[in-house]
Order: sequence, then C-alpha cells, then structure tokens
Amino acid sequence: MRVTTEVISLKHNPPYVASLRNHTGNLPDIYLNDKSKKPKGFNSTCARFPDFFNLHFRNDHWQIQNTTKGILFLFNAYLDKRDNVVRIVAAYDVYRSQTPLHCQLWYNGSTQPVLVKSEVPFWMFYPKWGADNGYFIHPYLITCPVVLLDNASPVSVSLAENPCDSTTNNVKIYNPDYKEKKNFVVCVKGMSFPYDDHSVRLTEWIELLRILGAEKVNFYEFNVHPNTQRVLDYYVAKGFVEVTPVTIAGDSSNHPLLQSWFLRKKIISRRLQEVLPFNDCLYKHLSGYKYVVLLDTDEVIVPANGTWVELIETVQHKYPNSSSYVARNVYFFDEYLHQHDWFDGIPKYMHMLQHVYRAKNYTKPGHFVKGFHDTEKVVALHNHLPFKCHNSCRTKEIDLNLGHLQHYRVDCASGVGNCQSMKANSVLDTRMWNFKDELIGSVQATFKELDLDISDCAYK
Repeated sequence: MRVTTEVISLKHNPPYVASLRNHTGNLPDIYLNDKSKKPKGFNSTCARFPDFFNLHFRNDHWQIQNTTKGILFLFNAYLDKRDNVVRIVAAYDVYRSQTPLHCQLWYNGSTQPVLVKSEVPFWMFYPKWGADNGYFIHPYLITCPVVLLDNASPVSVSLAENPCDSTTNNVKIYNPDYKEKKNFVVCVKGMSFPYDDHSVRLTEWIELLRILGAEKVNFYEFNVHPNTQRVLDYYVAKGFVEVTPVTIAGDSSNHPLLQSWFLRKKIISRRLQEVLPFNDCLYKHLSGYKYVVLLDTDEVIVPANGTWVELIETVQHKYPNSSSYVARNVYFFDEYLHQHDWFDGIPKYMHMLQHVYRAKNYTKPGHFVKGFHDTEKVVALHNHLPFKCHNSCRTKEIDLNLGHLQHYRVDCASGVGNCQSMKANSVLDTRMWNFKDELIGSVQATFKELDLDISDCAYK
C-alpha cells in the first residue's frame, strides 16, 4: 500500500484562509496567496526570506525570534505615517533592553529586503510597578525607520539581531486605508471569563457606549462564556465590534481554566502583558479614529450632560493641544444596590441604570483614571495614562462638573487605602438616567434578537 500526501491548495479553500487570517492576525498575505512570488533575500546566507515552515509561533498569536539575550514575541506591526516608521508591538524576556535590533523590511515585487536599524526598544512599563524583580516577559514598542521602495511602503517586517541573520519571524504590517477619521474607538483588554456569563451586563455596557458616541469597540479575547460569545458575535455582525483573539505570551498554558488562574494570580505578569493589546488597538486605529478610549467592562466615562462628542468639544476648547483628557475615578459599590428599592420603570437586569448611588469621595487625582487619547499625539499607552507622546505628553483632567469615570465594583482596587471610609459615605448620582429610555429600548431589542434568557438577572 502506497501512502500519499496531498497538499491543500489555498485558492480552493477561501473559508480556511479567512479563518487563518482571523486566527493568527500577523501572517503576511504573501503566504496565503498561491500565485505570489516570494522574495529570496540578498543571497543564501544574508537576510533570506523566511519560508512559511521556518516561521516559529508560540501560543498561535505570537511569532518568535531567538536572540543571544532572550526570546522576542512579536504580536503585530503597523505603518505609522505620522513619523514614517514601522512600529512593532512585542514582548521580550529581557528587562529594559537597550540594544537596537535590525529590521528586514519586505516589499511587494522586490526580491530582497531593505535593512534598517531599529531605535532602542521602548519598554512600556515603569520600574516602580514591581517588574524589576524576577523573570518576566516585558512589553516593548520597537520602531523601524521606513524607506520607500519605488514609492511603496513595506508590507511585512522581520526582526533580527544582526542585519544578515536568517529569521523565524515575518510580521504583516497593518496599513489600513481610511477615507476619513471617525471620533472614538474603545479598546478592551483581554477578557478571560470562561465560566461566568457576562452577557446581560455586557449588552447594557456596549449599548451605552454606542449612545455615548463610540463608533467601534475592539475587544481582546482570551476565553469567554458561550452566552458572552453570542453577544460579541452579534455586535461583530452589526459592524460595531471587533474581536481580536489573544493568548498569553510565553510558555504558560492557555487552557481556559489554567489561563484564568494565571491572569488572577500572576498579577505583575498580567499587567505587563495587558499593555500589549492596548497598544495594538492604538496602532490598528491610528489613522481611522481621532481618539482611543481604554476601558474595562465594569467602567464608563459618563458626562454630566450630553455625549462624548460634546464633552470633548468642551475640554478641547478649555485645554487645547492636549495629548489626553482623563476622567476621575469614582466607585459605584455593589453593596449600595441593597440600600434602596428597585427603581420603577427600569428593568431589574439593567445594572447601571438601577445602580445610581456612588461613593461621595473620588479616588485621588491621577489614580485609576481613564480617558480619551489623541491619535495624532500619543505614541505608547498603558491603561490609565500615556507612556510616550510626540514632543511630550500633556494630560489634562476633565473637570468633575463635566464628567467622571463610573466604576462598578464589589470593592476598591488594590492600593486604595481608605476604601472602608469611602464606602461609608454615598450620594445619589442619576446622570446615567439621561440615557434611560434609549438604553432600555436598545438593550431589550438586542435581547429579543438574541433570545437571551434574562428571567434571573436581577443584581441584588
């Protein structure tokens, strides 16, 4: 009996190709096109174009490259037309690396790359946050100058330790062609709720963002409950949501249970890695949106009056040319829900509309803030403030009489020393009711379309 091996041609399997594109994200199109003529490199020993089967992956979404100092984990690359550079969001198991890398820039129709030296990798963290002790995988932004070849930009990039190295990575360069800029894209770090159903509260949150003025929400997803996935898929089909799959970089298991344990227990490692999706989201939407808004699903920036559009117009007029406008954090503790009866005319499952008592006192200025980040000015972000901006970061706080960050939690975040005294004093804050009728109507319409069971969804 003769055993034969059949090679499946990509051109006859477009659904599989689409699935592969969605799954890996960073694989250049040239590998997915049967008819594309692959570049060769300079010669047999210098900067060879990596064959598909020479690419190394870790946990599906990370292309890896070994160096003499450690392992690079490459997530995505993007053309930044503001500075005519390629930015690469990557992780590296080296603390505060000061060693530039070499970028092999690949172009359509060219047989060899353009070789350029990167800037010193920018470490996207702060030493005082605890990442200087022990072994961690660190977040970096790697910047490569761009050389136009026949007036064309590169389509992919390989990172190497030395210019002529053969590489095990080749990352697609995102270069979307937006006709005009929209206002707000919301970015949500990797969601890991494999066993808890967040579908009802998530629907209310998404619909509120739409009413406030968000034009897109980009979720990063580890693993979520099937009902939560149904909600996400529904909004993806509507064109309002994008879901980007993500895994833990490194050697940790991405089994849903083990992954959720890692994210809960390895706090510093989680914080280091959650910086990466925020910056991926920034650069994917850099040329298509005026502001990037980084939020968790238990918080929202709520203006005292109007929507985000009016709020931004007001703060821009007051503080022109700022890189970011941030809102003070105030807690809406869950225990306050037990201190009043249900409000008439509001469904019991509408968590934010029923939840209108908050702590009287805000957290300290600059602590746990969230804001609007100007895509013309910011270069690197963490979830509260920008790390780096063109020239310098000019962050302005939104006046409390204009808006604040409503944060719905059981308890304070770690690091808040006066949590019990904060809980002891509450005040009524009904600004959420400015959106009551529209929000109830849109949430109920979504539940009807999805046929979600909301019979047991009262939050008391």
